[in-house]
Amino acid sequence: MSRYIGPRLRIIRRLGKLRGLTRKKPFKRSFRGRGPLKGKVIPPGQHGLAKLFKTRPYDSCESDYLIRLKVKQRLRFHYGLNEKQLINYIRKAKKSKESTGQVLLQLLEMRLDNVIFRLNMAPTIIAARQLISHGHICINNKKVNIASYMCQPKDVISVAMKQKSLRLVKKNLNDYSIKINFYKKRLEKTLAFNLFKLKIVPNLVTALQLINQGKVFVNNKRVKSHNYLCNPKDTILITTFKGSKKIRLSEYLPNLKK
Repeated sequence: MSRYIGPRLRIIRRLGKLRGLTRKKPFKRSFRGRGPLKGKVIPPGQHGLAKLFKTRPYDSCESDYLIRLKVKQRLRFHYGLNEKQLINYIRKAKKSKESTGQVLLQLLEMRLDNVIFRLNMAPTIIAARQLISHGHICINNKKVNIASYMCQPKDVISVAMKQKSLRLVKKNLNDYSIKINFYKKRLEKTLAFNLFKLKIVPNLVTALQLINQGKVFVNNKRVKSHNYLCNPKDTILITTFKGSKKIRLSEYLPNLKK
């Protein structure tokens, strides 16, 4: 079987998000009515709503074979392997005396295209493979155009000293930096982070637990969403077995922006 070059969103809808496959996100529709199906994701297609109403509790049960098949497909599509390549990696992992699964992941993570992807030089593993095949990547000052090259711990990975190569990698690094800064600023506005920043809870895990238990109120309304974004005018009320505590963000965090 050759490498998959078809539509990627179809794979994501079936197997879930795969960051190494594509940056695109499928559009998901949720049922906004009442009843047990409230909030459920509607299957794609014009008949998706009808399919949702036909589902029954036992229809969602998956067999052991289907679970293993999806795990294998996620592994193969994420790293961009075909069936024969994956079988060869599994055979190499079985020869080791250590855990087969752990050795298999080590072999896959040591691939050059995956290392370029982990270094954020490319947005996806497919884009990293293209950088390598076009001769933009060097290992120990030698050009390597084989995506399946197995990297070693002491290898030095660098970009070819060409204007086009440097421009491509710099653009990818800048895009990643902008993306991380956006999520960092968004995280600083969340309710859990503000509880940790005000030293009300010792860590973020405790803050998330309080939110899940429904012990946090914002403007006299119970909040159970981890992604709730705070406003400078919000008033937070926390109720625990030790008592309740009321906080106005405008007094503690005057610089909090909308």
